[in-house]
Amino acid sequence: MGKGKGKGKKPKKKDRRKKKSGGPTDAQQADKYVLYQASVQNPEADVEFFEKIFHDRFNRTPTLFREDFCGTFQACCTWADRRAENRAWGIDLDPEPLAWGREHNLVQIPEEAQERVTLLKADVRDRARVLVDIVAAQNFSYCIFKTRAELRTYFKSCLEGLLPEGMLVLDLYGGYESLQANEEETEYPDGFSYVWDTVGYDAITNEVQTAIHFRFPDKSELTNAFTYDWRLWTIAEVREILLEAGFSTASVYWEGVDDDGEGDGDFVLQGHAENEPGWIAYMAGVK
Repeated sequence: MGKGKGKGKKPKKKDRRKKKSGGPTDAQQADKYVLYQASVQNPEADVEFFEKIFHDRFNRTPTLFREDFCGTFQACCTWADRRAENRAWGIDLDPEPLAWGREHNLVQIPEEAQERVTLLKADVRDRARVLVDIVAAQNFSYCIFKTRAELRTYFKSCLEGLLPEGMLVLDLYGGYESLQANEEETEYPDGFSYVWDTVGYDAITNEVQTAIHFRFPDKSELTNAFTYDWRLWTIAEVREILLEAGFSTASVYWEGVDDDGEGDGDFVLQGHAENEPGWIAYMAGVK
């Protein structure tokens, strides 16, 4: 799980009122997975984007989907519920978000769609149990692999798990503010603020330590709800390693901005882009 993605304009800041003493704070009552999904994830938009770029490439609609580092596997549920012929597989090593997703996300879709979701507590680098049209690794989780050899191994395993007409989709982030210790706070109308905290960055190793916090109207805070120790890969590096792993092409989809300079959620195929304080992009590796 990772940094929040552009969803249009940020809500206006609200005054934080002080909570009366005596009861539990908003932070103590909060569910970090509910907050994460509300602030970071947009599975409907993601699935539509995956389908579009796949159809643009292969002129057909994909039906078989794998979500790596799936966490609470919202994308899997959205995919399976989209069409009767769709099937989804979610893979994650951490049993906690998988269990949470079973209790909260899986039950939100019809039973016949639930049967089309398969969850695996496994390493994403393990040999694929089924071949799919699309593998997606979102929220920058693959940045846990800190060497070219480790990342290439993962990409090769993805390639082996794809059908002959197959695609791996990754998201990336960067910009000069991502290389500096800073906090970026976004307030949501649901009554909380999402904070992306760049704790530290090593200019030699490109390793970055980040965290997600949540702040509430009563001035309480859920600190370090999620923490990450990653290598911040550049677009050029990811593209090169995808090609080294055997993908035929690796294309970049760059996010546009609205009138306020915020990400507009519209990702367009581009060959060049100017650097920005912070940016989000997708990369599609084609088998």
